[in-house]
Order: sequence, then C-alpha cells, then structure tokens
Amino acid sequence: MLENVGLILAYSGVGIGILVVGFVVLDLLTPDKLGKLVMDRNPNASLLAATSLLSLGLILWFAIFFVPATGNEASDTGAISWDGLDDVLVYGLVGVGVQAIGFLVLDLLTPGKLGVTCVEERFHTASWVTAAVNVSVALIVCASLT
Repeated sequence: MLENVGLILAYSGVGIGILVVGFVVLDLLTPDKLGKLVMDRNPNASLLAATSLLSLGLILWFAIFFVPATGNEASDTGAISWDGLDDVLVYGLVGVGVQAIGFLVLDLLTPGKLGVTCVEERFHTASWVTAAVNVSVALIVCASLT
C-alpha cells in the first residue's frame, strides 16, 4: 500500500508540475501576468488559462491511463508503475509544446496579436477560438496516445 501511495504522489507531482509549466508557457505567450489577469476577473485570460489547464489535464490522464510501462496498450488492470512515470513527463511536456505551437499558428492566421487580444479586459470572441485550439490540440495528442 505504501508503494501505491508513493506512486500516486509521484504521478500527481509530475502532473502538477506539467500544469505549472503549461501555465508559465501560456504566461510567456501573453502580455502582462496571466495569474494577475485571472485574479482581476479578466474573462479572456480566464477562459484561455482554464481551457489550457483542462486540456493539459486531459493529456495527462490519457498518458497515465493508456501508456503503462508494459507498452503502448491500455493495461488490463489499469495499474500504474514507476516505469511509466517518465512517459507521463515526456508526453505532458509534448502536450505543453504542441499547445504553444497551436497558439502561435493561430496567431499567424489571425490579424493583430492574439496574445494581446486574449487578455483584453472586454470579452473578445477570439478567446473562444483560442480555447477551441487548446481543446482540439489536446484531443489530437490524446488520440495519438491510444
């Protein structure tokens, strides 16, 4: 049982670390401090941060569940092991990178600076498009893990 607790803490630690890295990368892609904008009730920044974190959580769930240490197939028992921890870290970082690329590509396809638009105080519909890119990228990464 203690080993299972250790595994849960290790996977949770890696997962939380990936979420932090994802938030920091998103913060670098947008002007101002993203955390401050969220706490100031900025609707665009909040939607962007929420969908980014939710999408990374989805990627991490798939990485943990579908990429066990035994190979690229879902395990029969659903049990996690120490051997799969590095896979989760790598796939989580891939998710962060692909989300950043998706954001940058969308920025190239739209006029103006998407980072600036997505943190305006007044709600902007580009935030929904950016949110959709976050979720779509996550689903693509998740599908590639199965």
